[in-house]
Amino acid sequence: MAQYELLIHARRAVIDDRIQQAAVTVDGGVISSVRTGSEARDIGLAGDHTIALGDDVVLMPGLVDPHVSTEDVAVGTRSAAQGGITSVIDYGTDGDPVAITPEDVDRWRQDVTGESTVDVGLWGAAVPGNLGGLGTLLDRGVFGVSAVAAGKGVAGAPTLGSVQVVAAAEEVAEAGGLFAVDAGVDDLPGLLEVCRRTGGRLHVRAVSDHEELPLLREARADGLAVTASTSPHMLALVSEVTHGGAAVARLDPPIRDAANRELLWEALRDGTIDAVASARLGLSVVWTEARRRGFDLADVAGWMATRTAEVVGLRDRGEIRVGLRADLAAVADDEAFVVLPGTRELGSADSVYAQRALAGVVRWTMRGGTVIDPRALALGTVLTRQTS
Repeated sequence: MAQYELLIHARRAVIDDRIQQAAVTVDGGVISSVRTGSEARDIGLAGDHTIALGDDVVLMPGLVDPHVSTEDVAVGTRSAAQGGITSVIDYGTDGDPVAITPEDVDRWRQDVTGESTVDVGLWGAAVPGNLGGLGTLLDRGVFGVSAVAAGKGVAGAPTLGSVQVVAAAEEVAEAGGLFAVDAGVDDLPGLLEVCRRTGGRLHVRAVSDHEELPLLREARADGLAVTASTSPHMLALVSEVTHGGAAVARLDPPIRDAANRELLWEALRDGTIDAVASARLGLSVVWTEARRRGFDLADVAGWMATRTAEVVGLRDRGEIRVGLRADLAAVADDEAFVVLPGTRELGSADSVYAQRALAGVVRWTMRGGTVIDPRALALGTVLTRQTS
């Protein structure tokens, strides 16, 4: 009888982009075998520890949040774990310090070491004062360089004008890095032309306007190295019906009308938008809306784990597959809950859902084969960009 450190029996698991019965074994924090269908019931399997999930739970890969503000790393990453998130990449443009110099990157790593419940990495930031030095940030192992185009982002965040944002994209492409940008329809043509001319990689964050979608579709058709993501609140909230008062008004990007929301869902369906960022309630928010439109949790896992990991180049996670890290989440997909106002872990992006009923309760989150206890020592790893 084969013996493993951990054996997980799941009547439903997201394997190979669909939900199926599975037995997953873990050794040394890594998935050592995955058996599906009739093989999942193999009586020759045994584990030093065994977890048997009920019919009401789906085993998913741990979510990867590709752009989040972790100004309070201890609180933010503890909340992330409660939402099924196992890896986050910090924006680099919010908080103190911002990652605009190599020294900032070093200081950030020192500050978050020992504070993070989940694995955490960093984007470098392009701002008006550091253009010409973006390659030095990439040399420090950030996951790419992020920027916010003028007219985008939260109030007070440093932004780049149209000429500057194109210059930043060219500089990052020349250095072989990934350029991630919050940009609207006016700036996208220039950025896409940089990709066409240089072969550089571009990630368009927080897609919110349907006018951006034809440009992204054309870029895909032309074979450009362009990916895109949107935000949970853009898929759930609409301007015709608003709750949450000032919290809704502070959302970035601002919510749009229902017709715009449905066009974003169609862009997810046809692959124009690759991924969805997250927050503590992101999984539940997206799942609540996705199930109404005929999607299942395998689709959600693709948007919020597999493809987000691909965007930032984390090749060792994002799927339930042999050889990848055992970063997992157990989700009761039919269980509902009401978001209670004043909950300590709610960030500003999540507080807009106060008093709303959402589907999908995360029963537990596992990092490297160990279920995360938010009350225990913070054992998250500080990540650097993988280069091989």
